[in-house]
Amino acid sequence: MKGKINSITIDNCKKFGLVFDNVVGIVEVINSKDIQMQVMGRVPTISINKTEGCHIYLSEYALDCEIVSAKSSEMNILIPQDGDYREFPVPEQFKTAWDGSKLVTEPAEIIG
Repeated sequence: MKGKINSITIDNCKKFGLVFDNVVGIVEVINSKDIQMQVMGRVPTISINKTEGCHIYLSEYALDCEIVSAKSSEMNILIPQDGDYREFPVPEQFKTAWDGSKLVTEPAEIIG
């Protein structure tokens, strides 16, 4: 998709790929499986909900993008580095503990 787009919603798709330039609002992925998307320009927010398998290739202009996820698995963000992409998994498991004044949540590290 070329040009500037207000928003994109991908709902109930399987094995779907999308390349786009710029999104002013949000890109949403909902109830989907095996999604790949590549941001060529900028996008402020990507939301991933109830999705299995989502690979997002960010451009150097989209590194400040916020990624919000819920009830999803197998999510990876690919960041450009030295002419290639480096893959970073989005945590799926979290631990929450009381610190004496509030709940503190952080990604769980699996040791094994």
